[in-house]
Amino acid sequence: MLKLVLTLLFVGLVVVCNGSPLSRESSESPESIEAPMPDFFQKISEQCRNNTGSDDAFLALMESFENAFKCVLKIDVDRFKTDFNQLTNATRTAFFTKYCAEARPLVSCFDDMPASVRPCIKENEFKYMEAFFESIPKTLDLACKNNGEIIFNMVDATRMKCFQENGKHLSVCIDTYTKSGLWNDDWNSELTQDKCSTLTNYRKCLMVPLDTCDLSDLIGIYDVSMNAMLRLSPCANNTEEPKDETHHNNSTDVI
Repeated sequence: MLKLVLTLLFVGLVVVCNGSPLSRESSESPESIEAPMPDFFQKISEQCRNNTGSDDAFLALMESFENAFKCVLKIDVDRFKTDFNQLTNATRTAFFTKYCAEARPLVSCFDDMPASVRPCIKENEFKYMEAFFESIPKTLDLACKNNGEIIFNMVDATRMKCFQENGKHLSVCIDTYTKSGLWNDDWNSELTQDKCSTLTNYRKCLMVPLDTCDLSDLIGIYDVSMNAMLRLSPCANNTEEPKDETHHNNSTDVI
């Protein structure tokens, strides 16, 4: 199950890097970076079926996913997109004050997820799922820190043009990861020390376009949840602490 959550983080970072509204009026189509993990839900379905002997657990898990995202979408998405696309340094404080305050209560939308996932995983791996969901508030705090500095950097035209030109490198990361033993082995198998290097190399791969485009701090969003889980695994020595940098804004407050 740690592999499942690692994959969720993997997909999530690609979506953040490549998706609207963060990419604004990208000249690249959404398909410019290949869709990650086409068999993702198939693997989850197989795992649930192997653990329980039926499809009921998988169907319940999918319902829980759906309910969680319906709950999250209580936020006015159209208004958010409009405000984000008009985001400037002058409106930045008001924007992140408003939306970070609205986002924090939405963390509770995922409260039922651990129980829904539990039938599909080994009991000794449930700790990873708990660590992942417990890390969500800290991840949100990091995204909101310094008036949303990490996210605000993504609206910079120079950075985004750079990422549009270099972001296809993410497809290389995807291809390498999906061919690795970490992805192709039984997802219920334990994460072993010899596979920790796959995670290290994957992160290094992600950092290539981020470093090139001065978006390195974005990896911190990935690191918070990743570190929370890896500390409980044989890969505890492979954690990376988010940098506490304030080179774009001297404030260290969390909105």
